[in-house]
Amino acid sequence: MNGDRIILAAHRGDRKTAPENTMPAFEKAIAFGVDMIETDVHMTKDGELIIMHDRNTARTTGHDGLTDQMTLAEIKALDAGSWFSSDYKNTPVPSVKEFIALIKDMQICVNWELKDYPTEVGDAFAFRTADKLIALIEENGLTARSMINSFSDRVLEHIWKTQGHKFPIHGQGILQCQRTKDTAEAPQTELYDWCCLYPDKPGKKPLDYPDNFNHCLFNSILPCVCVPDVREDYEKYIALGCRMFTSNDIYEADKILRASGLR
Repeated sequence: MNGDRIILAAHRGDRKTAPENTMPAFEKAIAFGVDMIETDVHMTKDGELIIMHDRNTARTTGHDGLTDQMTLAEIKALDAGSWFSSDYKNTPVPSVKEFIALIKDMQICVNWELKDYPTEVGDAFAFRTADKLIALIEENGLTARSMINSFSDRVLEHIWKTQGHKFPIHGQGILQCQRTKDTAEAPQTELYDWCCLYPDKPGKKPLDYPDNFNHCLFNSILPCVCVPDVREDYEKYIALGCRMFTSNDIYEADKILRASGLR
């Protein structure tokens, strides 16, 4: 994760052929051979960590509830697969512990995105989520294979103050586009080791703003993108200095990177 090679990360697992952020999606991405899994972490009402992108469970389970106001048992009873395909009916929401059990003895890296934001659940809850995740990462020997990601600079600053740069810290947006949920006291150039770059308006692409890539590289921040998997664009991002593609179609992304001699 030091930028010496381009990383292919599966965005919420293999979400093209399985329901996002479920064990089947992770298993398929690992079997295919990606370098990294990107996934999303929330804490339940009873203090357990689960994997789900949205705070509201409705989109992927059909149940209108908030992760921080439900217990682990309540969330585990939901069906996180039927929305994607009847083949995945009754696929449960994974806990972080279950995911760690899957990947613990493998070499795959993980980009952990902390999705409990201080503006939604308060500082104490959001920071506790971060602390619990870090404890699990360290207990299971995953420190060297983990980066920590959030749209909350306050959460990233909490990690920076308590952990330093023990884990690569992955921020969101820079210069023309600030995608953060809040503001830290420390500048992003001190907080971030990596940054996912975005455009500032619909119809634009990150590659339309080379200054963002230049700003990252000048400040020793490794730039990355999460964009449609298009060969022409990939080649342009690589030329601008992109070091990680977080992909929604790992099969196409792999094909593009192999054709460029990068995998």
